[in-house]
Amino acid sequence: MIDATKSIISTLEEQEKAKKANNPAGTVTTPTTSSALLHNKKLANDLDDDHIQEEQRMRQKTQGKQLWCQLDLSGQGLINLAPKLFQYDFLESLYLNNNKLSVIPPIIKKLRGLRTLDLSHNRINEVPPELGLCFNLRYLYLFDNNIKTLPTEFGNLIELLFLGIEGNPVDLKIANLLSEKGTKELIAHLRDTKTSLTPKPRPWLLLEDDGEVIDPTAHPEAYQNETNGSDSFTMTSYNTLCQHYATPKMYKYTPSWALSWEFRRKALHELIVSYNSDVVCMQEVETRTFHEFWVPVMTERGYKGIFFNKTRSKTMGEADSKKVDGCATFYKTKKFNLIQKQNFEYNSVCMGSEKYKKTKDLFNRFMNKDNIALITLLEHIESGEKITIANTHLHWDPAFNDVKTLQVGILLEELQTILKKFHHTSSNEEVKNSSLIICGDFNSVKDSAVYQLFATGAVSKHSELDGRDYGKFTDEGFRHNFKLKSAYDNIGELPFTNLSPTFTEVIDYIWYSTSTFQVKGLLGKVDEEYASHCIGFPDAHFPSDHIPLVTKFQIKKSGAKKPDFKPDFKSGPSRKT
Repeated sequence: MIDATKSIISTLEEQEKAKKANNPAGTVTTPTTSSALLHNKKLANDLDDDHIQEEQRMRQKTQGKQLWCQLDLSGQGLINLAPKLFQYDFLESLYLNNNKLSVIPPIIKKLRGLRTLDLSHNRINEVPPELGLCFNLRYLYLFDNNIKTLPTEFGNLIELLFLGIEGNPVDLKIANLLSEKGTKELIAHLRDTKTSLTPKPRPWLLLEDDGEVIDPTAHPEAYQNETNGSDSFTMTSYNTLCQHYATPKMYKYTPSWALSWEFRRKALHELIVSYNSDVVCMQEVETRTFHEFWVPVMTERGYKGIFFNKTRSKTMGEADSKKVDGCATFYKTKKFNLIQKQNFEYNSVCMGSEKYKKTKDLFNRFMNKDNIALITLLEHIESGEKITIANTHLHWDPAFNDVKTLQVGILLEELQTILKKFHHTSSNEEVKNSSLIICGDFNSVKDSAVYQLFATGAVSKHSELDGRDYGKFTDEGFRHNFKLKSAYDNIGELPFTNLSPTFTEVIDYIWYSTSTFQVKGLLGKVDEEYASHCIGFPDAHFPSDHIPLVTKFQIKKSGAKKPDFKPDFKSGPSRKT
């Protein structure tokens, strides 16, 4: 195939020379297929290097298990493609040119590792929208087919360097845009074209006392009569994507109009208001946005809010410090009274306490991360229950999963100290049975040490901690006394809470104390059909790269005698413990 491509290029060069010889005056001529291809000649000349790089990449990616990633089926007279071909999801180059193909099946979307695809010289009338999901494509050759237009889903081809469509009766607008402004501009144009695809609303799921989801078709009355009782409340946790992180470079798959802060701010507002939750915990909220946007918006709807931003703001001037993001917690004043608030930065806790051993890992890996936690102590007015809500956003980098685990270990230890003061007790049993909710963006998947620590109460042996030294936390293992469960674990967690081309996973959670709360409702998953056509959020319908979690809690011990509350600590930054 490489030799054939070089031969074509050589022939085209000779044709170009002949044209120049016949046009010595240098008059302007209409661009042709050959000139368009010659404009990208260097791409063809580099094919040898590309193939070598592909093989090296494949060896590294599969630890030497998969030694080839290219498949050449050109010139075989193929009329159809066998479904088994699309099981080869390791393919990076696929050549199907010079065949008799008239249809490319939608299942091609499974080949998301493709970087080069050649469909030239076939009988293809249209390319499937699903090909747009192959977002790693760099070179797409569609020469000499019967293609009249390109699907707007091609806007997802964020890595595409060269698109060859000459020799097709393609729409003049597309052809002119490609010839005048190039592949990148054409893809951007398709991306910014609004589509009619709209997701179905995320379903509201009601749960039985045993955690089973109530079937709305078998028991419609349960949904029709569902209300918040005197012993229940709803809460939302949502990473809203700070506008300073939402750059075209970071989110190049998002339409420019959908990435604009004006559009996203309005969409976030509408989304939060539509849930009408009693407690709203947000992460990645800019300081200025909290004060100038969210406070007025939420106050109008009967909320009060608390905010704490990342500690990097302390090193900045006033104007820049207002751009730093943090965590915000809002609560409905008709549902809750604020009794106390507390915030701390994880690295300050370590520096201010003798119980954290000052190891190399602590200084080199942990101390330069400025993540924080915001804790509110609320009284549920109708039941009198005292509820502690912790809102946090852990470090993002998967190369520092050990850091996230230590952050959670510190959070849980700090919470034990706070709750002992809260209840005026030294009893671990009373602390263990207190009403506690911990929510936020934990940047940790289900098999992480963070998840294990929350769910099981301990983590001592985990690959993410191998070779790390954080004193007793790694020598003896992380432990805590709380009985915690992820609210969404009642349905086995969502398919994802964060969607991007290279990472689609569950990393956001609402953890609750099982001794005092019961989950009675959950906002369900994103429409699967819609999600199957997306490579990442934000987009026209989802204003953040995360999706919100919404839970309805019922207080188990409503009406029970509550301990007197006499706080003896001050709100503010971290203190020595």
